[in-house]
Amino acid sequence: MHPIKFFHPISTWLMRIGMVLFAWVNYFFMLQALNLKSITFYIALVSILFSVLLFVGGFFRKHTLTVVSSIFLILAAVYQIFTFLPIGLTNNFAICLLTGAIAFYFLANGNK
Repeated sequence: MHPIKFFHPISTWLMRIGMVLFAWVNYFFMLQALNLKSITFYIALVSILFSVLLFVGGFFRKHTLTVVSSIFLILAAVYQIFTFLPIGLTNNFAICLLTGAIAFYFLANGNK
């Protein structure tokens, strides 16, 4: 069975929208605390900011904004993965791995 190539643009936009919604729902409460001495505040800030930029980058012809946003999202996901790794395979570990994989997809494919 062959893939349905018609759905590729729709699926990439759904991933972009999903990254923004996930970052907003998962990290907004950390931004509200405004704890500038906490690393989780900066991880939340990076995740929300660059997921929005990943979404915005989809409207441009050039891949630069998408690729740069993906790099920062991957770095945030890798940091969180190593944070959750000593705890074991938890839901948070799997979610961070999944968001990192989506960001890696956009790093590899850009705005295709």
